[in-house]
Amino acid sequence: MANIWKVVPATLLVLIILSGMDSAGIRMAETIVPQIAGEFGVAIDVETGEILYNKIAHSKAYPASMTKVLTATILDERMDDGEILTVSPNAACQECICLGLKAGEKISKQDAMKALLLVSANDVSVTIAENVGGSEEGFAELMNQKVRVLRLKNSHFVSASGLNGPNHYTTPYDMALITKEAVQHPNVLEVMSTQAARIKTSMQEKNISNLIKLQTMPNVIAGKPGFTNAAQHTLVEYLKKDNKEVISVVMKSDKQSKYSDVQTMANYSFAHLQKSKPVSEEDIVD
Repeated sequence: MANIWKVVPATLLVLIILSGMDSAGIRMAETIVPQIAGEFGVAIDVETGEILYNKIAHSKAYPASMTKVLTATILDERMDDGEILTVSPNAACQECICLGLKAGEKISKQDAMKALLLVSANDVSVTIAENVGGSEEGFAELMNQKVRVLRLKNSHFVSASGLNGPNHYTTPYDMALITKEAVQHPNVLEVMSTQAARIKTSMQEKNISNLIKLQTMPNVIAGKPGFTNAAQHTLVEYLKKDNKEVISVVMKSDKQSKYSDVQTMANYSFAHLQKSKPVSEEDIVD
């Protein structure tokens, strides 16, 4: 009997240790952060702006055509629905991707926004810049005014299209905040959420499709990709799951990985984002 009482405490001690190890293992598993291929990335809570996933998220990099999210926001703020933009010779001869605009061609604000965000048309970007800002330089000043209004610390823009220059840069975190602002604009969100559209100018009418296949990606509401040789592949997406909303941005990724990078960050964020269930009348007890 004496030997039994010697064994029992030892057995209990082992169980306690193992139990502690199991708990530690569970806690460790819960805090493991998944890796992404992109060099920089972030996911934020749309409601609060809180960072939920962070991979060097405050590092400066080239945004490429993600820039057009800011361009669309300024267009929506500065021009009324139904206003018409006129294409200049300078806008008509931009480096493409282009809509194929000609000098003197006219396009509505709504159709310009569709071509800008769905097919990333650079001739449309410059048309917007010249009509809204008076010139590309004038529009860049409006972009940087918006940067200051949003209190972004690590962003500076020199073009409406996002074509690279050493002074055209942002960070994943700043780009997420720019998109957070953009999705508050119903016109911008509607276009970014569109899979296909038909647009009409004074000289042409055509069907266009979103570069992002929205219907194939879980929880994605809207997004904008970008690419240049210097920027590599970039992508911002606005995602929603139940009552949780996340904006996810990756920069300096590759063609195959940018979509999975954004999904990885968003899925991690959804899992760690605590949201209280809205109170309904059925939940109230008298």
